[in-house]
Formats: sequence, C-alpha cells, structure tokens
Amino acid sequence: MRFFFFLAATALLAACQTPGYDYEARIAPNFPQAADYRAPEVGRFRGPAGDVAEGELEAMIADIRLDGMSWFMPTQGRPDSLYEGRVDIEAWDEEVRYERERRCVKHDGLFDCKRHAMVETECTTGSVAVAVTATLVDLADNRTVFTAAQPGGSARETCIDIAEYPDDGRPEGVYRDPRQSNYNPYNAPIGMVEDAVVEAVRRFRYDIAPYNKTLRAEIMTEGLIPEEQNDTRFGLAVDATKGGNFLGACAQWDELARAYPRAPAVLHNQGACAEARGDMETAQLRYARAAELASGIPLLKDKKARLIFEALERVSGRRYDDMLLDGTLPRSGS
Repeated sequence: MRFFFFLAATALLAACQTPGYDYEARIAPNFPQAADYRAPEVGRFRGPAGDVAEGELEAMIADIRLDGMSWFMPTQGRPDSLYEGRVDIEAWDEEVRYERERRCVKHDGLFDCKRHAMVETECTTGSVAVAVTATLVDLADNRTVFTAAQPGGSARETCIDIAEYPDDGRPEGVYRDPRQSNYNPYNAPIGMVEDAVVEAVRRFRYDIAPYNKTLRAEIMTEGLIPEEQNDTRFGLAVDATKGGNFLGACAQWDELARAYPRAPAVLHNQGACAEARGDMETAQLRYARAAELASGIPLLKDKKARLIFEALERVSGRRYDDMLLDGTLPRSGS
C-alpha cells in the first residue's frame, strides 16, 4: 500500500507541475564575490568544536567540483584568501516524553507470545543548536570580502522502561504531558555540538563556490490574446511539451511566433526554448518583449502573466551568473 501511495503522490506532483523544459545551469555562489578567490586557506575558528569547523571546511573546499573539475586550486604556499570564524552554541534543550505500549514480555516460541503486558517508557530527546560564522578575508589587502552565519543542529534520544504491569486494556501512546528543560548552552555535550557544527558548515557550500542546478523553463499553457487562444497549434505545442517532445514543441512555437509576432504567450514559450538551449540572450529578448506586450493588455490579471515576469527575472540572473563566472570557470588541463 505504501508503494502505491508513493506512486500516486508522485503522479499527482507531476500532474500539478507546470510543463516546461529542464536544463542544467551554473549558478553563482550566494556571495558572488567569493568566486574571485580560487586558492583560499582555512584559518582558525574560535569557540567550542572550532577545530571541527576548520576540518569540515577544509574537506569541503577540497571536494567542491564544477563540471567534473576541482573548483578550488592548491594554494602551493600562496593562498589568495583566508576563511576564519567562530562557533557559538545557541541552545541546549531536553524534552522528556512518557509513552505506553502493549508488548509481548514472554514467548513460548519465536512467533508464539505467551503473555502481553503494558510497558511504560521514558524517552529523553536532547537537542543542540549552534551558529557557525565564517569570514572570507582578501589576503592581498587584508579586506573582509563577506561574513555569513549558518545554523546547525543535532539531536539524540534515549528511552528506558520505567514500569510494567498486566495488560488491563489501557490505551497505548502518550499518557502524560512531556517535560521541557533548557540548560546552559555551553555545558552541552561536546559530541552533539560537533555534530551540529558539521551540519552548519555544510550549509556554506552554496555561499563560497558556484554549483550546477537543474532549472525549468516553464511554458504558458494558455494564450493571453484571442489569436493565440484560438489557434489549435498552441494546444498541440503544449501537448508536445507535456509529452517531452522538445524539438517538436519548439518548432511549433517558432511557427506561431511568425504568424503572431505580438502574441505574448507565444513569445514567452519561444523564449523558454531558447533558455533551455542555453541561449540566454535570445531568451531575455523574447521574455522582455512578452512582458512589454502583456503589460499593454487591458484588464489582464497579474497572475495570468506571472510566468513571463518570473522568467525575465530568472534569465537576467542566469546572464549575470554567466558573466560573473566567465573568467573563472575551470578548464581541463589548467
């Protein structure tokens, strides 16, 4: 049943997804200026488990790859920048839960239970929250490039049996309110702090280096003006897109654009084809023209043209990423 439920949920998700064309894109780091520093060194991270933060960041830097090649280059004793920072413990909490379950406490054989009993358990869940702050420093002029903080957390649970009595028909589950406790964060178990620091440092991946991501150039499934609304080729191109026929659909959008050069939905979908091919300049021109035409339609509801303006913003971002990374992309043999 679980398997069929999963298939049904997957099918429902696919059905609800706006049709379009998926493609791989290089995305600039959240702090774009970090892309200029290809030979960083990891310095000291102060605070509890600071050594763990240093080791995790060093390992991350060594492991980051883009298009199959290492992004960061060996410093060879000449680093161009330095990552340093600190670890702060934000919280150490515990929750104690009390639960009751019916359990077999005596067996006659492997699958033969002779006696059931009610067993009460006490489960204690401890949780630790940390914040790791990292600063990138340009070593040439001792200038701070960026400072960012990432959260991390860890949890551990232990359960013990505290009572056992004959099965008297009492309901299973929680039988009393949980108990919450807050402790001095800097007395938190060091093992939990270390686990939380590891999680926090991993979140810096998208701050410090470019990455590849699958994006979708969504199409508009309905026309915005009568010409595109009433042409059966529009619906056929939408169906071709849903069926995964990229070439056929894009050829149809090109044909419709020649017939209706002022049809915003057609121009948007033509732009989606250009975006998926990696031609961001053409895509931006098509989206911009579609946005201009849509803005001139009287009484058009904003949500009907939402995809056009979102696509224009997305492609503008992709062009910025490409421009930023153009001179820094790794090349084979370099």
